[in-house]
Amino acid sequence: MAYTNVLFDIDNTLVNSAFLIAETLQKSTLKEGIDIPVSRFRSLIGMPGDEILKRFGVENWQRVLERYSVDFSKNMYKLSYFTGIKELLEKLIQEKIKIGVVTSKNKKQFFDETKLFPEIADLKIITTSDDTEKPKPSGDPLLFTIHHHDLRKKSTLYVGDSMYDMQAAYEAGIDFAAASWGALPGTKFEFAKYVLKSPADLLTLI
Repeated sequence: MAYTNVLFDIDNTLVNSAFLIAETLQKSTLKEGIDIPVSRFRSLIGMPGDEILKRFGVENWQRVLERYSVDFSKNMYKLSYFTGIKELLEKLIQEKIKIGVVTSKNKKQFFDETKLFPEIADLKIITTSDDTEKPKPSGDPLLFTIHHHDLRKKSTLYVGDSMYDMQAAYEAGIDFAAASWGALPGTKFEFAKYVLKSPADLLTLI
């Protein structure tokens, strides 16, 4: 099927960031006297940070997120695109495909954390968690994006690495492609129309 619009998750889909996020959240939470393994944080990457902390029963989640933001900013130099992502974005733009991001980051986090990635920061289609009342895995962020930017569902593909991305696409009624290069091993993408082994595989769908 030919797609004219491609929407992406960011963390561990475009940018190799999930482990740094999980590690920073774990260290920030530990300072509250709560010891949660990094692996448990990693398993929930794809949800907003406040939702992750609330799920673990962290009462002072606002303070943890403030500490997280400071520490994460100091270590952003460790982040990078996955191999082939920058070239993929450039090629999609050359092919006149509308591209954008739908992320669980809030607006401040988005602009703070994409400073090193202008190809993402400069996109015209950007939906963050504070654009809708319900974040992913709700389909609302994707539906907001489709309506706000006058996109057609049938010609829109969402690309993400987590079950939360897949659930959001399923609820929104649009096709989903799993970015297996950033997904946790063993993740079952039962509602995915495509399971991509590399960013280059996406070009064959367009």
